[in-house]
Amino acid sequence: MAPPRTFVVADTHFGHAEAISLFRRPFADAAAMDEAMIAAINEVVTERDLLLHLGDFTGPSRPKRDLVSRAEEVRGRLRCGRIELVAGNHDPIDRKEFRRIFDAVHEIRSWKQEDGLRVVLCHYPLRTWQGRLQGAVHLFGHAHGAMPDEGRSTDVGVDARGFRPLELSTIVAELRARPIGA
Repeated sequence: MAPPRTFVVADTHFGHAEAISLFRRPFADAAAMDEAMIAAINEVVTERDLLLHLGDFTGPSRPKRDLVSRAEEVRGRLRCGRIELVAGNHDPIDRKEFRRIFDAVHEIRSWKQEDGLRVVLCHYPLRTWQGRLQGAVHLFGHAHGAMPDEGRSTDVGVDARGFRPLELSTIVAELRARPIGA
């Protein structure tokens, strides 16, 4: 049996019809968009894996309970074993129901790998982050592919990455090969 893997994705905006025009997504409607992204996640992530979602799991909605019910519905269809959310501007982290849907909810997530490399995850692109000058990598969303990478920082949102999750070890290796930056 293969060991568990970790994947990263951001800005799915499940159920957010306006995301199609706002971010120039190639889908006819929100249902088609959601189905494509659910299929893309389920294609690579297994029941043993962890998905780190860097915010805006669902789109803006009023009332907030609609976000919760949409998030519950989508989560029920994703076959990954665990999902941790690094909350974005459309994620109601103050709602206990939303915290129940995910295995953990963070505002920012940072850790050192076994090899000593720091990984910093945030929904928002940071100009500086913990350990940057020592080579730490930073993954973000929010920019929808409109912000260029800088040093060891990159947009992992679906609009920048072909509407698919990325294996964390692959993107970290790519970033590690880049110069640290100023």
